[in-house]
Amino acid sequence: MAARRKNAQKSSPQGGGKKAKGAKPKKAKAAKAAKVAKEVSPGPPLEVVMSIVTGIMILAAVIMVDYARGQRFGTGVLAPDAYVAPVAATE
Repeated sequence: MAARRKNAQKSSPQGGGKKAKGAKPKKAKAAKAAKVAKEVSPGPPLEVVMSIVTGIMILAAVIMVDYARGQRFGTGVLAPDAYVAPVAATE
């Protein structure tokens, strides 16, 4: 699409053209209010919490794998004899 053109300005009888404007005086800026420091929330940082949660999940996974190995194969590391179900004596 073509750009629109501005309408031509009518020439004034005095020889027209734009008149130069003087520089405007700068306005004084209002003083900024002092920023209030943010309160640091108490408690451990996120990295510490995430490392604790990760450690707990890894420990739970190791225990669950050991439990499954003990139930199925009788080779659990923590308590290998505790996982085996007692066999009913047949007479």
